[in-house]
Amino acid sequence: MTKIETVNRSTGEVQDLTVHSSVGAAHALWFRGGGYTTMGYDAHEALAEADLSGAGYRLFHKMCALQNRKDHGLVRVESQAKFAEQVGMSQPTVSRALRQLADAGFIYPDGRDWRLRPDFVFNGNGAAQGRAIQNIPADSTDPYTGQPPGLTVIDGGDSEG
Repeated sequence: MTKIETVNRSTGEVQDLTVHSSVGAAHALWFRGGGYTTMGYDAHEALAEADLSGAGYRLFHKMCALQNRKDHGLVRVESQAKFAEQVGMSQPTVSRALRQLADAGFIYPDGRDWRLRPDFVFNGNGAAQGRAIQNIPADSTDPYTGQPPGLTVIDGGDSEG
């Protein structure tokens, strides 16, 4: 039996689900290649609507596959040349794609490495995700709105005068 709690970001509604299975937890889910990441519907929509190049989309998915499973979302980069070789892309293409992904808020730098934004895509449990979210840099773009940090949109309506 597995208990799952979800929270609707718009309404705040909490829904508890209990999944019963006759198969043990170790065998309940099988994905070719083992580990997997989780993205919510809003994240899929934001990624689909992002103004990324084909290389940007490709690199994002490569980074999801390469992330460190124990240090959630961390993508190790020994050097940009080796990273480009690892993902099968040229170094200039990787550089442009990393900049696009960071500008869109999907990833952020962590020293010389990169980290997938944990409130966007994640590969661990909810407690680990909560801890990881606390480490998102304050100057990161919000990937759901595309707005830079600190930007407040004020709807003043029409004014005449």
